[in-house]
Amino acid sequence: MINEMVGDYLIISSLGKGGFGTVYKAESESGETVALKVLNPQALENKKVVKKFFHEAMILAKLDHPHITKIMEFFPDGDQYVIVMEYVEGQELKKVMQQNIGVLPFDMGYKIANQSLDAFEYAHKNGILHRDIKPANIIIDKSENCKLMDFGIAKMSSAASHDTAASMLSVHYVPPERFDRTKEVDVRSDIYSLGLVLYEVFAGRRPFAATETSQIMFAHLNEIPDSPVKFSPALPPQIADAVTKSLEKDPDDRFQTFADFKRAIALEQDEFDDATAIMDSDEYLEQTIMIAGDLPKPAEGTEGEAEGEKKKSKGLLAAIVAFVVIAGAAAGFFLLKKPDATVQPPTPPTTQIVTPPPPVDVEPVPGAVKNKKKFWEAVHPADSATMIFIPAGEFTMGSDQYSAEEPIQKVTLDNYWIDKYLVTNAQFKKFVEATGYQTDAEKEGAGLVRIGRKWKKVEEANWQMPDGLSSIDGKEEFPVSQVSHNDAKAYCKWAQKELPTEAQWEKAARGPEARVFPWGDSEPDETYANFDSFEEATTAVKTYEKGQSFYGAQDMAGNLYQWCKDWYATGERAAANPKGPEQGEEHVIKGGSFLDGMDSLRSANRDRYEPAYSSFLFGFRCATGEMKK
Repeated sequence: MINEMVGDYLIISSLGKGGFGTVYKAESESGETVALKVLNPQALENKKVVKKFFHEAMILAKLDHPHITKIMEFFPDGDQYVIVMEYVEGQELKKVMQQNIGVLPFDMGYKIANQSLDAFEYAHKNGILHRDIKPANIIIDKSENCKLMDFGIAKMSSAASHDTAASMLSVHYVPPERFDRTKEVDVRSDIYSLGLVLYEVFAGRRPFAATETSQIMFAHLNEIPDSPVKFSPALPPQIADAVTKSLEKDPDDRFQTFADFKRAIALEQDEFDDATAIMDSDEYLEQTIMIAGDLPKPAEGTEGEAEGEKKKSKGLLAAIVAFVVIAGAAAGFFLLKKPDATVQPPTPPTTQIVTPPPPVDVEPVPGAVKNKKKFWEAVHPADSATMIFIPAGEFTMGSDQYSAEEPIQKVTLDNYWIDKYLVTNAQFKKFVEATGYQTDAEKEGAGLVRIGRKWKKVEEANWQMPDGLSSIDGKEEFPVSQVSHNDAKAYCKWAQKELPTEAQWEKAARGPEARVFPWGDSEPDETYANFDSFEEATTAVKTYEKGQSFYGAQDMAGNLYQWCKDWYATGERAAANPKGPEQGEEHVIKGGSFLDGMDSLRSANRDRYEPAYSSFLFGFRCATGEMKK
């Protein structure tokens, strides 16, 4: 849409993509720069999404505050719906914090805290709950002032409510009560979410080290976070105490208004000056970096170091610490999840990414065609799925990042085919209509949602309504979810295929080069995969072509976890065509989901669940040793 006209506005550039709208920088006929939020075309058939888009416009139109983005206009434009907002030159708080190893400068953090508390108090007095507070929804402008944005799931009533599934939210910032539909959501829920944001601002890290969705939920429900002074010792005690109080599990124990929260962090001028002098010094920054990374103090005698070398050393220290912090968070999750596992220090990827070698140029079945990666594809006759031919050969399986992924070893597989895409709602519907099959969730009359270490049954949640609230109508090309291993196996049998073995899945994901991610070793952003709540729901199976694997398979990372055929086991695998043990209690799943962090996108990452478990985060694809025509 760049350089196109939308209404009276010329689109200049893309600013980002959200759950149901894309935001563009644009210019009016009078030369004023604005931000345009345009409803994604694929959502136009979904009446619920269109209604939600109008709802955001109505909420924004009601607000007029210096620290909330203002709405200027709202209009339909042909088949599109457009919100025109003020353009804020700046960065998301999320990116600002990512660019600052350790804590933010104190004066900046204190300003963000006071301005955001003012803005949310204003919104609440006007009867509005935000309900999706997170660093990505706070913009920091060039003067380090903050602007709140994205009221897409806000509620035009400050009264308590029970709606909006927690599955739609960014799990790192969800209050405990959102995981229990019997609990009320009110202003204290927004206070908890903002408390999590301010913890990051003042402590330089999230309060919980977990990175996987289930363990983050568990932490919100059960873990008491350390005081932020543990990571930032000079933080004024009233601020540390206030942030801690905002994160109480019971809403009755939190602040009851944002105004109360703001009064609790208030500092006298001399207190502010003292904190700023200490916390904004280079020495204090390095101290907090060392606390976060548990690194030894730097050697003495460097006072005469040249300024350029000083900066270079500090940058190197920051890079080392960033790596240690990420690794430590992942290790902490794994130890919590599997107490018997021994975590090994991660090894940075050293793989050289090369162009895929030309496969043997022999048509494996009549009618097969080459894909963009130059591997053969053909349509399976039973379910019309496009499948990719994976040629026989050796590949590197496993990693040394976690003991459950060890050992790193060479594995040889015979030729096989694997679905290019996850099985879609349309394909699964065809199977159900042909067989009359009932999923495990349908038999139970409820689907399962992971909360902490347990699954909670949600009435009416099944493959047709994965979270118990939203129908799949209009989402025929989205991946089917809320399916168990039993359900996936039944579909594959009907389609004259099987679930892929873990080795088949992993080879299709990473290729023969031991890639960290399906696309290579580079860390992803929202253009590679659906993860880390960028979209906060599943996306159509053909959305992320940029993130396709060595062989051309898509969604091998993110969107939905995927069932494998193998029973779960650890240790060395068979050198040729490994299939896992003959029996077990849990089956392997791979691939990560739209809610999970980057670590889950690694092709070696693995987890396991019992055969009857189903979830809105679980899907599958099929494989076969022989394509029948």
